[in-house]
Formats: sequence, C-alpha cells, structure tokens
Amino acid sequence: MRCPVSVKNLFICSALSALLAFGVVAVDAKDKAKGKPAPPPSKQTGVIRAETYKKMEVSQKAFEAKDYKGALASLDGLRAGEAKLNDYERATLYNLYAATWYALDNTPKALESYALVLKQPNLPDGLRDSSLYAMAQLHFIAEDYPKAILTVNQWLAVVSEPSPDAYALLAQAYYQTQKYAEAEKALTTSLKISKERGMAPKEAALALLRAIYYERKEYAKAAKVLEILVSSHPDKGTYWQQLAGMRGLLDQQRQQLALMHAAYRSRLLTAETDLLNLARLYMVQEIPYAAVRLIASGIKNKSIKASPENLQLFAQALALAQEYRQQIPVLKTLAEMTGEARHYAYLGQAYNETGDWKSAAGAFRAALKAKGLDKPADTQMQLGTALFNDNQFAEARSHFVAAAQSATLAEAAGNWVRFVDQEIARREAVRAM
Repeated sequence: MRCPVSVKNLFICSALSALLAFGVVAVDAKDKAKGKPAPPPSKQTGVIRAETYKKMEVSQKAFEAKDYKGALASLDGLRAGEAKLNDYERATLYNLYAATWYALDNTPKALESYALVLKQPNLPDGLRDSSLYAMAQLHFIAEDYPKAILTVNQWLAVVSEPSPDAYALLAQAYYQTQKYAEAEKALTTSLKISKERGMAPKEAALALLRAIYYERKEYAKAAKVLEILVSSHPDKGTYWQQLAGMRGLLDQQRQQLALMHAAYRSRLLTAETDLLNLARLYMVQEIPYAAVRLIASGIKNKSIKASPENLQLFAQALALAQEYRQQIPVLKTLAEMTGEARHYAYLGQAYNETGDWKSAAGAFRAALKAKGLDKPADTQMQLGTALFNDNQFAEARSHFVAAAQSATLAEAAGNWVRFVDQEIARREAVRAM
C-alpha cells in the first residue's frame, strides 16, 4: 500500500496555490496604481492571499527543515487568526496540520485535521477528494478497517475516475475484516480498471487475490493467480513455493514436486525448511536418490544443519535408496548425538543389510541399554537374529527366549528357539560323525 500522504507534496501544492494567489494580489495592486476601479469585494475561497501565504511559508520552511514543532507553532499562530481566513485558507491550514501530525506519527491528530478540512464550506473538489483518500489510508494504518471501508466508499462516491489503487485499498480493508466476497469484488474491479488503462496488474493486488481464494479454500483459483505471479516474477521463490503448496492441496503431488524441483534448480530455494520439504517430496514420490543428493549437499554447504532430525531424514532417504553402507556413518553419528535406543536399532538394521552380523549385534546390544527403549522384545528378536547369523547360537537362543516373554512375539520367538535347538543338535551330530 502506498504512503497515505506525501507530507512534502502537501506543502509544495499549498505553496503553488499560494503563489497563484500572490499573483492575483499583485495584479490588483498594479490596477489600483493605474487608477482602475477596484472590483466589487467578493469572498475569495479558492485562493491563498499574500499575507496568509507569508505566514504559511514560515511553517513550510520549518517543515522542510524537519522542525515539526516549529511548523506546528507557526500553524498555531495562523490558527489564532482563523476568523480572518477565507474558507480555502482554513482548509489549507488544516491540510498542513494533517501533514505535520503525520510526519510526527500522530495518526489521531492527522485524522482530526483532515476531518476539519472536510468541514470547511466551499471546499474544492480536489482538496476534498485528496483529504478523503488520505483519511481512508490513515484509518487502514490505524487498523480501523470499518472506518477505512466507509471512507473509501465515500471517496468512490464523489470521484469520476477512481484509481485501481483505491479499490485495492478497499479490498485490503475487506480482507482484514474477513469479508472475502466483498474483497474479491473490489479487487477484481481494481484489476479491471488497470487492464482498461493498459496497466499491468500490480503484484500486491495479485498476491491479495491469491490470499482471498486461499481463505475461501478455492485452491484451483488460487493456483491460477499464482501461475500469473510465477510467470511475471520468475525470480521470486516464494511464489513457486506457494504454487507448489496449492498443487499439494489439490492432490497434484507430481506437479507440486516439479515446481519445487524447478525452483531448486534455479537456486530459488535456500531456506532449510524449503530444502527439507523438497527432500520429503522426493521420498514420497519414490525418488530417494535425489533426496540423498539434496540433503548431502545441504549438510556440506551448511544450508542444512546436521541436527538429529535432519540426520534421521537423511538416514531414511539412504535406506529408501538402499545405500546402507552410506547410511551406517550417518546412523552412528545420530545414535551418538541422541543416545536413543531407536537410533541404535536403526544402526543394527543397516549393519544387517550389509551382512556385518557382529556390528549389528553390537548395535542391538547398545539399543537394549539405551534410553527410550519402548519395545525391548523386538530388539531382543533382532539381536537374536544377528547372533544366529553370526553362528552365536547359544547367545542367540537366550535372546529369543527373552523375546518370547512378549505376548505378541511369543509364537515367532518360540519358533526361533526350536529352530536354534535343531541347528545346535544338527551341528553337534555333524561333529560327532
């Protein structure tokens, strides 16, 4: 949203009006000197007289020097003789007050001054319109959205050619009050005016329209708006990500991944959360090698922290890619960082996949001693299996017996105990031959 009012411009405009008024006074003086009859007295409401201009000029110079207190003091002196001012001079006086109060970040006083401008009789249309519009913007800044809506509508009722910015402001105010239908109507009017005038749609207007559709859960419409934003601002990764998010909400995961991948390849994804989200998308779409490369690269260049959560995701990607040997050092680090039983168990499973039964057994033993062991019988079974494969039958049998204490594993563990007994008996028989 543009600045509610350009305080410098207010003074400049007033100065120009004053110079015009001074010119009129000067001509009158020359005519009088030539003996021309003076025109009948009339109430001049559209000019600032020379005497008033001189006093306003003092305030203007103080304002330009950023001496706002001095500007106010000068305006207060002019206000003391308010009864002698014509309607236009009074309106200009309060307009200058508004500019000064705004420069001092005193929105209530600025609004109060604009209200006094609007109360003046014989107010020129231009000053009326600019004051109404400035008031609408100030109400918006003050987060008084109902008054902003009311004031913008008052402005729209009196101007002949409303700007697209005014409808955009109205749409923002409606959006803030969660009146999304009214916001959409105002915003589409804004975009229509822009198109009719050969103006490109403003980025902020399109972004707001997307937000309106999102709030109304009209994701397909939001996606169409985001397609325009991506096309017109291809260097902004935010829009790529938002469009990808819309595709996800529309259950279009392949398109979602394609968008995120394109943004990544274009170096538009730099935040850790975005990189990790893309890695998860790769994994969901069964492209684990891409996830492995992304996370490995991110950890190397430090765009992804080597935190327990991120290392666990890395280990999962490696498992999906069946890169068990690469997974082992990651899981070792992870287990040492957390000391959690599940990470030692994952390490044991990785060793199993590589056929390193001794190391697998060591990892499962560590899991049984580590914190957070929630299913000890499962770990006993895995340890028993690793020991069996390593020909440690007696120790394997003891762990299968321990696992058999679990109701859910009693049958499977019992079968293992019988199988181990049979294997022990078989080998003893072979040795006895």
